[in-house]
Amino acid sequence: MSTAELKAPELPPAVRDVVDGLAALPTVRSVRVAGSRARGKPTSPDSDWDILAYTDTLPDRDELRRLLPPGAGTGNRSEPHTANPGHPFQETEFTVPVAPRIDVCLRPLAHLRQEEDRAARGLFTVHSYPKTAGGVPSYILLSEAALSAPVHGDVGTVACPEALVAAAVPWWRGRASCALLLAIDHVTAGEPLGALEHVLAAATSVAHARLISRGRWYPITKRLLGEAGALDDRARERLAELPAGRLTEAVVRQAADDLGVDVDDGLGWLAAGEHMGPGHRT
Repeated sequence: MSTAELKAPELPPAVRDVVDGLAALPTVRSVRVAGSRARGKPTSPDSDWDILAYTDTLPDRDELRRLLPPGAGTGNRSEPHTANPGHPFQETEFTVPVAPRIDVCLRPLAHLRQEEDRAARGLFTVHSYPKTAGGVPSYILLSEAALSAPVHGDVGTVACPEALVAAAVPWWRGRASCALLLAIDHVTAGEPLGALEHVLAAATSVAHARLISRGRWYPITKRLLGEAGALDDRARERLAELPAGRLTEAVVRQAADDLGVDVDDGLGWLAAGEHMGPGHRT
């Protein structure tokens, strides 16, 4: 059963140029707008544009460089590169340095079909992924396709299979229970920061369980807990009363200074595939 297609938002000229350029590549089967722009909920007028392209085979990098403005694509995130090496959702991505920024991700269509088959049998994998607390389930491939808006072509997005719902709900709830046990261990050991980490992992796991129990795909979003209703107002107040719950960006940046770490180096670290460990860079 197919999900209802989202309607693509009006595309600014720079985004339209990139979308049309991708659609013209011979191996590209579908181009879609993803993220908050597809859902009609950009966090600000300057929110990035996330563009997905599904391909039979990944295009040659020289073909992708032709979609960039003159002078872009050397020594920065505009250079087409492999992201998430070793993950089933390995991809080629690059950034078009305009305002608002355009992030382009190319995914092999075969990976999407493989995950469809696994989901229909109630199978999935949870991977460590630095952009999301607690990791990301492999059915994110199906989620992002279903929660994106087609501009060119189609990928035949599917609804949540009943087998996946039946398997995922108890798994996520079990993970939440385990995280809370670990939180208690950390409290007993006098480590409130470690305890908070596990409490938040539990809340994230409950959010996953609640969304999938409703047959709802999981979006990579900063509003996951709110969209899932995983925390009521009192629960949020309780977490805010914890010392780590009063963290601000200024406090985090001060901690980074204390540790001798440049927070802004994180983007380059992600782009290089460092989250997979030494030897996985491409």
